[in-house]
Amino acid sequence: MNLPFIILSLLMFSSFSVAMTKQQMLEFESLAIKTPLEILTAQDKPEYVNQAFWLTLKARSAFFKGDIQAAKQHFDRAKLYVKESPLSLSSGYWYLYRAFFSVEQGELEKAKQYIKQARLSFTQQKASDLLIRTYAMEAIIAVWREEYSQALKSLQAAQSYISRSAVEIDGTTKLMVYDSLTAYYLTLQFYVKALSYAYQARDLALEASNILDGLPVKYNLCLALLRANLNDKAEHCYQEMHEVAHAKNLPRYEFWGLSGLGKIALSKKEFSQAIDYLKQAQSAQENAIINPAHLIVLNNNLALAYAEVKQFDNALMQLSSSKELLKSYQNSLNNRYTRQTLKIEADVYQAKRDLPQTIASLRTYVKFLEENDALANNKVEYETQGALEAQRQKIKLASSNGGTGIEANLNNDQAKSHDLVKAYIIIVILVITLMAVVAYYRRSKSNLTALLNYKDFGTGLYNRRYFVEQFEVVSNRAADYAMALIELDGLRSSELRYKSTDAKLKLAAELILKQFRDDGDLVCRVSEEEFVILCEGMKKAVLQKRLAAFKQALIEQDLLDDVGFSGALICSEEGDFGNIFAELESRLVHVKRNAPGQVVAF
Repeated sequence: MNLPFIILSLLMFSSFSVAMTKQQMLEFESLAIKTPLEILTAQDKPEYVNQAFWLTLKARSAFFKGDIQAAKQHFDRAKLYVKESPLSLSSGYWYLYRAFFSVEQGELEKAKQYIKQARLSFTQQKASDLLIRTYAMEAIIAVWREEYSQALKSLQAAQSYISRSAVEIDGTTKLMVYDSLTAYYLTLQFYVKALSYAYQARDLALEASNILDGLPVKYNLCLALLRANLNDKAEHCYQEMHEVAHAKNLPRYEFWGLSGLGKIALSKKEFSQAIDYLKQAQSAQENAIINPAHLIVLNNNLALAYAEVKQFDNALMQLSSSKELLKSYQNSLNNRYTRQTLKIEADVYQAKRDLPQTIASLRTYVKFLEENDALANNKVEYETQGALEAQRQKIKLASSNGGTGIEANLNNDQAKSHDLVKAYIIIVILVITLMAVVAYYRRSKSNLTALLNYKDFGTGLYNRRYFVEQFEVVSNRAADYAMALIELDGLRSSELRYKSTDAKLKLAAELILKQFRDDGDLVCRVSEEEFVILCEGMKKAVLQKRLAAFKQALIEQDLLDDVGFSGALICSEEGDFGNIFAELESRLVHVKRNAPGQVVAF
């Protein structure tokens, strides 16, 4: 496959119009993604290819290779053509991939703006398949911004478009959705699901000989294997990535391969090997990686490795580089990476037996955690101090109006004494009010934080984060329990008698709750259509009967008669599985494959 063949193929399906149709765009893209480096080196575009679309493909190819400066230049040149017709298909294509480039630049707010504009363009052109890509990219941005509910909504929208489409969706679009699902479930630590989607995305890339998207998909697959603690498979995956990247001179993916191998060496406690890999990754990062988050993680991992071999000065040098990057890293992940960096710094100083610096780092760490609360409290204190100062001025003015006679002096003294008492009373009242306001604020903020952190707003149930914490409590006190993971099926059926999927989901959640106790049972929504149920002091057989009652309730509910579910059970008597979620998900996959629509107790 070479560039002349691509041009010839384009001419075969071209309609000789100035503006490319969506079909022409997708067909040309399907050829270009097989040879991205040839697109990058081509001097002239084919005659019938839109300029904005052509330059965007060149920018994507440069980004893939790891030439960030060239990618930026191509995007900037294409922008001039995009401004001429911002709602065209080619402009939407530019906005779509420019959004992901903004993620690499650490500019998540800009990425969000670009993706909104891409949606407008594709909506205007009624390009539903490209709109699916937009939702997939929007989900990636939301994951980076830690807006997981928004990410879920975007992925649901993408899947809804795919299920409703009257024509077959192209492989690249499906690949983007699967890759976004991988990133979403990987962040939520649902590794079985993440790996399932990662393998599907990889297969689509291989089937289409899609090199341009294939290595990014490979990166997510390797990362999922690493986080699932499948170290041997992850090591093999990263080794393959590094070999391909080295052979084709792709420094961006050399960085990922070496960085991943360094993390695996760290987990194996092979610290000298980890340092070698991570230092090689640093040498490959020049221009190829500019996202501060990736650089901070690399520096921190290298600091950990140096600390383990007692090279404390080198470790502190890496942490200093991370802190320098954090000064200009203005987005929602700043807090997390700052805490990680400060915690590692404190550990390094402790290992170095530098107690004063350890205390200083921990103080900064704690100070950073409390910074937001302090800012809010300062506002209340400032307003209260202003009121106290105003009262002092009134007292000062009252005391300055003295008489000339003894009687006037006595009256003045009495007035001052009386005003002073009043001032003290007001001060006491203000102090009490301040304390009440601060207490109320902290409690309100705590309640709001708990609500935002622990509630699923689609169903009103608790979410996965709350479940993880409660399960840890149950495990720590060694309480007996039975637990089920169920997945609803049929919420998006084509028979739209009950059109709102969200309303159907909420009604199903209410029916689940009716089958369980308010005090000893916990029902949580843990992903799109999955619910986990934890029942203390209950046997698996009893839990299975409760779920059978829920199944009957679904049948009796006219609005949900097309909804079913599959489920897998586990209990404390079976022992410790390590990662209970991975075990439950594995069981559920087995049930859906061999006994769909059933609830199985293994």
